[in-house]
Amino acid sequence: MTASPLLSAPWRADDPSRCIGWRAGVATPDVATPDVTLGEFQQRIGAWQACLDAIAEPGQHWSLYARAPLEFAAALIALWERGDSALLPADDRPETLAATDRLTRARLGDVVDGHAPDSPGREPRWGRLDAGRLALTLYTSGSSGEPQRLDKRFAQLDAELATHQALWPLGGRLVISQVSHQHIYGLLFAVLRPLCEGAPLADATCRYPETLHAWLAALEAAEKSAAGPDEAVLISAPPPLERLPESIDWSAVRARLAYIHSSGAPLPAEASARARALLDAPVLEIYGSSETGGIAWRDQHHGETWTPLPAIEVRADAASQLWLRSPFVDASDWQRQADRIEPSGDGFRLLGRSDRIAKVGGKRVSLTAMDRALSADPRVREARTVALAQHATRLGAIVRLDEAELPHDHTTRHALIASLRERLLAGYEPTVIPRYWRFVGHWPSNAQGKLTTALVARLFGDMDDRRRPRWLGVVEDGEGRCTIDLEVPERLAFLDGHFPGQPVVPGVVLVQWACQLAREQFALGAPFQGLERVKFPLLLLPGERARLTLELAAPRTARGDASDDRQWLNFNVDGARGRHASGRILFAPTPATPTNKETSNG
Repeated sequence: MTASPLLSAPWRADDPSRCIGWRAGVATPDVATPDVTLGEFQQRIGAWQACLDAIAEPGQHWSLYARAPLEFAAALIALWERGDSALLPADDRPETLAATDRLTRARLGDVVDGHAPDSPGREPRWGRLDAGRLALTLYTSGSSGEPQRLDKRFAQLDAELATHQALWPLGGRLVISQVSHQHIYGLLFAVLRPLCEGAPLADATCRYPETLHAWLAALEAAEKSAAGPDEAVLISAPPPLERLPESIDWSAVRARLAYIHSSGAPLPAEASARARALLDAPVLEIYGSSETGGIAWRDQHHGETWTPLPAIEVRADAASQLWLRSPFVDASDWQRQADRIEPSGDGFRLLGRSDRIAKVGGKRVSLTAMDRALSADPRVREARTVALAQHATRLGAIVRLDEAELPHDHTTRHALIASLRERLLAGYEPTVIPRYWRFVGHWPSNAQGKLTTALVARLFGDMDDRRRPRWLGVVEDGEGRCTIDLEVPERLAFLDGHFPGQPVVPGVVLVQWACQLAREQFALGAPFQGLERVKFPLLLLPGERARLTLELAAPRTARGDASDDRQWLNFNVDGARGRHASGRILFAPTPATPTNKETSNG
């Protein structure tokens, strides 16, 4: 074990043939050759340095976003060895990148206006990594407000990497990640740890369970041919672990996983047990935050208690508030945290966030207590009351129910709301009870498993734009495929005059929603050009719930061309009464002849 795994810069080693990564293309059972060597990686670092040299002198702060882990790592190390630092945007949305532009010299990576090397590899220059120097800037998740910018020095990163290595040495295992390395957890566990410990990493974020299965199958094939490690470590988070499908034959590959890390939010006990059973590997949860780094860990197979990481000191005050002293933060004194804890043996139990207070109609209301009151209903699996910035005098409520309990029309929705309000009236005045309700089947969360302010704004976005459906969450079912739960707001603008006596959603509006949501989900840039096989078998009524399925079709060739830059999108809109709409939408950068085939309003 190295006392300073990061500051010792192990990527400078004179071992060019050593494998440090597997490319995404090898993630199939029949092609499993680890093919990224340290020498190639060093050449890529040199190429990035040449690219940066052509733009500015050393000592700059750069915005870096790159999807492929090894390309990201090469760019990051090129910056560090040059004497630069990096700002890591949380995502590649235009508004996110625009906000970082004023803080950085330029954009790097696979984003709009991003710089990247176009020259072959070359010898890198090694610099000096000083413990007190700024290494990078990143952002908090935004789960408790607007994302906050954080600076991390090399000493902080180095101390945390040394702690992880001492507790869970990788031992040459392949590291497979399901989380973004633009955030601190993915950066440390999925990129820097394997680089610093000499373990290979998978050069693609494994977003879907089918892809995870393929990587594990590739690992098994490589092990049989003595071409690589025989085990892997999975870096994951609550959302992908909670959604592991039982339909996949995990028994054929599960012996390949040594253990699983999960972080971002506490994993429900049943989800931890289920993931352990399906993948036959312990699930080691990490508790911490972007600000504090790791604080504690647990394996729920042995209990719910969290054990502080080595060198981490924790205590609870009289109000059960968590106080922390850690070498991973840029302060030496005790730091108050937002969570409450209960000491238990050598560790602690999490009691949840400190009381969230909102002022509603001039009255102070404990949102935490209201969450508990709602969660006491046997139908409710999870609940969160929220203060809405655009409607400060009333509260909103997000409630997760089992699929069978979800309301599917105006009548059942209002009956459910009335029964939940009745429960709250036992302890609250009518004026402070939530007025706006969102019922979800899957808890909305980002890649780190957090319900962010941006997601809350999206859940209630129809209140500010009467043209939008009521968005209730998205589930990604594979590459280029997703399902989105929607409700038709009773105040939808398109219902006006369509039709007198019985408002219905116009079919063209369903097509517009499919286009709009597909652009948001798949970053489609080409304009709409036409429709095929569009049908509207059942009318969609105000208050009804529906599920929109979007699937990008494989590009089709035309007139013998080898390639086609047109993009087809298949869509279906289904509800409790049946199918409301289906069809294919054409997006293309140049005008194409619009088609409308087999259109019907059955």
